[in-house]
Amino acid sequence: MSVSSVKNVTPPVALAAGQNPSPMVVATTEVENQTLALTKKELVDEAVLRSGIKKKDAKPVVEALLAVLGEAVAEGRDLNLRPFGKLRINRSETRSNGTIHICRLRQPLEASQNGEEAEEKSEAEGSLSLHSPLAEAVG
Repeated sequence: MSVSSVKNVTPPVALAAGQNPSPMVVATTEVENQTLALTKKELVDEAVLRSGIKKKDAKPVVEALLAVLGEAVAEGRDLNLRPFGKLRINRSETRSNGTIHICRLRQPLEASQNGEEAEEKSEAEGSLSLHSPLAEAVG
């Protein structure tokens, strides 16, 4: 929990003998990032929403992409995938239940704006565009 998410809480008031405490509903608006892991089902659903293609068409593509990324990390290759970011593998340790990869992920501050500016610049220079037709359908 970050320091900025800590909220001021009033201390409990002592009750006189025979008084019952009144119930208080406590709701948190912030959710811990660690508790919400992105599942493959959620990834497929989000890809369907953003691309507009059918789920039956998106699922094999997402599964193939995850397989390729997993193989690249297993080989110790770094990933440079905009707007996701640049993932560098620092070290790997093989354990009895699998391999642990210690990685560093650097994401641009404003991924969408930086990517669009770089893309427009490359198009202006006449180089090959990395612009996705699926991104046009969403935007």
